[in-house]
Amino acid sequence: MLAAQTANYYANQGHTVDHLVLIGSPIDATFLDKLRKHRHIGKVVVIDLTVHGDPIYAGISQLALAAATPQLAHQMSAGNGEGHFYYAHMVPDLPRRLQALAARVVAEGVR
Repeated sequence: MLAAQTANYYANQGHTVDHLVLIGSPIDATFLDKLRKHRHIGKVVVIDLTVHGDPIYAGISQLALAAATPQLAHQMSAGNGEGHFYYAHMVPDLPRRLQALAARVVAEGVR
């Protein structure tokens, strides 16, 4: 979410944002649409982690985000790199996960 807010701020100041990459971002649909349409933001890349059990996704409503809090707390305290914390916890296959993420971001045009 911080990346989206920062990109929006700089784009509103007239700066060009070539790529905005949102990973597991709880951005609401209205703000996401605004970013995608902003004339100073080139490409918005959304990488949701729902396939890994993350209850948060781009376009989520505030109500759904609040409802996800218990599941997020469980995922964070478990510390086993699942769901929203797929890239955050030190697990044996974290290097493979990060390499796959880097390859995906590069494939989207980020250099």
